[in-house]
Amino acid sequence: MLTYHRHVIEAARCEMRWPDGVGMANDQDETGGMASVKPDYLPGEDAGASGGFMPPLHITVDMPDFRYAKLTRIVTEHVLPKLVALHQPQPPVRPAVTLRGGEIAELAKLVMGPDNDDAINYVLKLKDGGVSLDDLHAELLEPTARMLGELWDEDKADFVDVTIGVSRLQRLVHAFERLGQVPDYDDKRRVLLAATPGEQHSLGSAIVQKFLRAGGWHVWTCASPDIAEPAEIVAKQWFGLVGFSLGCDVHVESLKDAITLVRERSLNPKIGIMIGGAAVTQDPDLVNKVGADGTAANGPAAVILAKKLLAEGLV
Repeated sequence: MLTYHRHVIEAARCEMRWPDGVGMANDQDETGGMASVKPDYLPGEDAGASGGFMPPLHITVDMPDFRYAKLTRIVTEHVLPKLVALHQPQPPVRPAVTLRGGEIAELAKLVMGPDNDDAINYVLKLKDGGVSLDDLHAELLEPTARMLGELWDEDKADFVDVTIGVSRLQRLVHAFERLGQVPDYDDKRRVLLAATPGEQHSLGSAIVQKFLRAGGWHVWTCASPDIAEPAEIVAKQWFGLVGFSLGCDVHVESLKDAITLVRERSLNPKIGIMIGGAAVTQDPDLVNKVGADGTAANGPAAVILAKKLLAEGLV
């Protein structure tokens, strides 16, 4: 019996056939893919012979055509796609462009100059050179506005020139953020300026208000010591953003609570929150601690930040 098993296995490996009618049945399945060896009885004996019956022995092997089809499918579905992806040309990666003080000073000079197109062309040139829109705002437009405020503080530029410069910077933000597509955009430039509960309005807040009004913003103010007062105002009227001033860190928790109430009750679910003041200047991370969206160092910078936050809430 062991000898017989060995012969059957060898026959299957060599893809041999038994003579017709002897011990082989269904040597190819319906798909033509497999050979099946099924010995029913010993050679030379019929099924009725005593002791001649053997249990079925199933042995399957891949036929050459089936192996070829399987290999073709593996290569087509797995190997070739990876080779094609590996050899596809990759788009060139533009190196990061770092904006320096020279670019900021140049733009500050251009926005206060006689030709508005000079400033626009200068910024477009930087953009085409690889500067992203986010970097243009964070590393160029805001710092330029801040520089305009510093020039005004140092009496190196008068209020009219600085206002013209800030207005042109706003136009750049307007163009890049596609705010011209927003219906009734001018009516949405509504900002509420409030002191942190427990504090009085500072000189800085008054200057921010002055530049915002000069920049075309509709400005409301709130000096109430009631922590809920700003929230009650934005619950009755639509505002694009609220600005809080913080003179010292004693009232940080009060500011945080006031901002939470404003966000909860505002008619504008995407209302922007900006903060400023001496305490924020000393610790810029207060923006994150109290849940605000940004801070500005002076009036011109506040105008550009307000424009950006409003754009984020509308576009």
